[in-house]
Amino acid sequence: MKHVQLLCLAALVSLSLVCFGCGKKKPDGFPEVQPFTVKVVDGSKPIEGAIIRFIGDGGSIAIQGQTDATGVAVMTTGLQGYTAKGVPAGNYRVQVEKEPLAEHWKTPEEQSQMSKPEKDKYLDEWLAKCAELPREVPKIWNSYDNTPLTATVSAGGGEVTYDVEGKAEN
Repeated sequence: MKHVQLLCLAALVSLSLVCFGCGKKKPDGFPEVQPFTVKVVDGSKPIEGAIIRFIGDGGSIAIQGQTDATGVAVMTTGLQGYTAKGVPAGNYRVQVEKEPLAEHWKTPEEQSQMSKPEKDKYLDEWLAKCAELPREVPKIWNSYDNTPLTATVSAGGGEVTYDVEGKAEN
């Protein structure tokens, strides 16, 4: 009986070692990251589904997050397919994107039956309806070159809140 228990324990340890070896290896040059969250609100109302991107000094590092039902995005940093929760310390320009989306009046099945010209016409009409909807987030906040938003990430991490209340639609 003791032999069976030892064999099971050895198998469990081996399996654990194999599983811990699973996943993408941290690439060379991956920076140390600090825990960081971004909150997007309209007054006291959280904005869900906003995509947040931090823009640094170039390079191939991607830093982004998406707000949940509470308006909070946990930021992650990615490089060469490897991601980690957090952001490297530094100063960033920040993009916040949330495009208004109109309801589709055709089902996916109906759309799959359309010819290419019919699909193109339908998509153009749908995009025009989207453009007519009010924006939850000012358009300039999604501008790569002109976003007025910034964030500073310090050692130890942190958080920042962006409030759209009273902001003119851009």
